[in-house]
Amino acid sequence: MPTVTNLTKKQVENIQIDEGLVFVDYGEATERKLAPTRGGGEFSATASIRNIEFDGRSGATAGTQVIEEQEAILKVVSLCMSQEELLFAMPFARKQGEGDEMVIKNPKCGIIPESAYCKNITMFAKLVSGKYKKITIYHPMSENGLTVKAAPKAEGEISLEIRAHYTIDDLNGDLWEVKDAASVESAQPAAANVEATAGKE
Repeated sequence: MPTVTNLTKKQVENIQIDEGLVFVDYGEATERKLAPTRGGGEFSATASIRNIEFDGRSGATAGTQVIEEQEAILKVVSLCMSQEELLFAMPFARKQGEGDEMVIKNPKCGIIPESAYCKNITMFAKLVSGKYKKITIYHPMSENGLTVKAAPKAEGEISLEIRAHYTIDDLNGDLWEVKDAASVESAQPAAANVEATAGKE
């Protein structure tokens, strides 16, 4: 029988509740919310670790482990079937026209252009306290391809698997960060708030 212990107020306040709110290029002039979504969002950060083997080693040993690669992924399912959303699922595809006239075609093989990468993908996850966990991945792009399924008595879903990337001029830069935010709005940079205010005048 486990020992029953009380919880602290802080422990309860940090319970995450409800689905995540996901934004593309949060805080930028190109900011937009991914919606409608289904099942919220899922963030994962992993590291590929190599263990240095040496004589007398009994197993993984602190001080002899090397991080070789890192990865950060945000998964979200979108119900929006706009051409823009389909292109977001495969941003390296070819695009002709805009809006209702947009046509999407398979990409050409070769180097993916930098324009296919966003500035960030940010998810806000609400806590019991009313605050949010703000989770951001940098230079993201959806890499799992485009799958569109039309089934009877069901909505179409686009499964997005968005990966963070380093940039060639910052090979040891930030892939992701997690921080606390008082609200979704107050977390925006001051410059973005100024732009938003100016647009309403």
